[in-house]
Amino acid sequence: MDAPPLAPRVPRATLEKLRSVVRDCLEKHLDDSAVFFADKLVSMSGDGEAKDPDDLFLYCQALFAGKHHRRALTVMRGAGLVDGGDVPARDVPAVRKNAPRFRLLAARCLAATREWDECLAALGDGESSEISEISAADDEESVTKTKKISHASAMSLLRAQAHEALENRPLARRWYVAALEADPFCYAALEALLSNHALSAEEERSLIGSLAFDPEDEWLRFLYTSMGKKYDEPELESGLEMLEEIRNPNQSGDESAARFESSDEARARRERLASLPAELLALRFNGEVALARAEWYYHRGDFQKCHDACVEICERDPFQLKALPVYLAVTVELRKKNELYLRAHELVEEYPTRAVSWFAVGCYYYCVRRFDAARRFFSKATALDGAFVPAWIGFGHAFAAQDESDQAMAAYRTAARLFPGCHLPVLCIGMEYRRANNLSLAEQFFEKSRGICPADPLVHNELGVLAYRNKDYAKAVEHLLDAIALVPHPLTDEWEASVVNVAHAYRKMNDFDSAIEWYERALSLAPRCAGTHTALGFTHQLKGNFQTNMSEAIECYHRALSLRPDDTFAQEMLTLALIDQCAVTMPPYNFVSYEPL
Repeated sequence: MDAPPLAPRVPRATLEKLRSVVRDCLEKHLDDSAVFFADKLVSMSGDGEAKDPDDLFLYCQALFAGKHHRRALTVMRGAGLVDGGDVPARDVPAVRKNAPRFRLLAARCLAATREWDECLAALGDGESSEISEISAADDEESVTKTKKISHASAMSLLRAQAHEALENRPLARRWYVAALEADPFCYAALEALLSNHALSAEEERSLIGSLAFDPEDEWLRFLYTSMGKKYDEPELESGLEMLEEIRNPNQSGDESAARFESSDEARARRERLASLPAELLALRFNGEVALARAEWYYHRGDFQKCHDACVEICERDPFQLKALPVYLAVTVELRKKNELYLRAHELVEEYPTRAVSWFAVGCYYYCVRRFDAARRFFSKATALDGAFVPAWIGFGHAFAAQDESDQAMAAYRTAARLFPGCHLPVLCIGMEYRRANNLSLAEQFFEKSRGICPADPLVHNELGVLAYRNKDYAKAVEHLLDAIALVPHPLTDEWEASVVNVAHAYRKMNDFDSAIEWYERALSLAPRCAGTHTALGFTHQLKGNFQTNMSEAIECYHRALSLRPDDTFAQEMLTLALIDQCAVTMPPYNFVSYEPL
């Protein structure tokens, strides 16, 4: 019986043309065309095991781009490129069967169909033998000069995403860190760690500091640092200040100021400028760097500058979603209700399925003190994205604003469980316990919050207030001074309450001179605060033992009453001060008897 005639080989030029057509279709997002031509390419390039693995991979990529996930899996399994097919393992070369790119693509297909357990099985358990095989494949690709994200990093990232979908957050955190350590250019792993608050501030600094960047890529380390938590980062602060100075060279000066700049100052400025990588200087107008500046302003309490920076970001890129949480938060702080209303409408119209859109609506209702509506929209935001931490904290704040502590603490506890690296939910739980007068539990949560982020001045302020409530005034002064030391200077009016708290604690310790000094500092920040004028006047009265310093006390009480006429305490103390002043300053009265005629 004669053998069937062999099919003529397809010319190589035809195959190369089809490959270029498929790649061009993928670049132009012509997915159906890519699938059509890739299918023909695979058929022409050979039969059975003779098929070119590169052509098969290109075909599976086209199927994945066209969202034919099951079909792509069937092709890879049928060709014996991944486990689960009909082709026995002995019939397939080991190198081709275990090629990391096919395993990664198969796992992505399974992730797209939300088969997370099968996805993890396809990726393997990440043992050392698998890592060595993947590293060998990455070493072969690294022969070219083109930078590519390593397969080890991409597979670790997908493992982390699968564990996160299965709500195994400790393992997800472990594999996100592994992905970033395998390749510092795996930004998605860093973004997941930061957005989920999986690491504390110290852990973030340690991880970013340990990444193996090439010398020419050190600019990326600074950029990663600027994206993390911004508490107690002197290098980050000086770098951002320099970028701000370069970005706005005429904002303070000052050509006239530059003429009077000393040679040492000019030399130091040039050295600081030279220390910044050229890549970073080129990014001074980039959206990520601008967002880092805005967040830095927010954490230092300079809300107006933060708002200006956010507005500038939104003008350049109106839908840069990463900038929206800090923008919405600072807009609430500044009570800009109209701006919140317009922004919320724009977001709901453009992104109705995004959590940040409904978070913006909740922020508006919170700003106008309609807390029931705010709770409803914060809840909707958490339903759309359970990992969106601002919505959980806003949800708790809306309950706390109406003194519903149990529901507020339930929201805060959920946030603390989901985001172990974020100290704010733990801090808010402590504040609720302090408000309920459960001071021992409040102290435990404040200390836990300080353990997560020891450089947040708000934590030290709350510890100082708690010590004040416990009548441990020396400890209160210590914590409050720590809080003020952590705040970037010069102080803004947002920290006026902390300065007043220091003065109160000194007054309770009978250190009236220090108390008067701190009250005056508070008035320099907020000169129209009636309560501070009253407290200053009362301190003058105490210092003079109700016999001297009455004129200073009377002047302070008059100022307080001019700002708040219904201040009962100021009225009563002013009366006492006037009586004492009269008793001290009036001449003695000589009694003259009077006898009527």
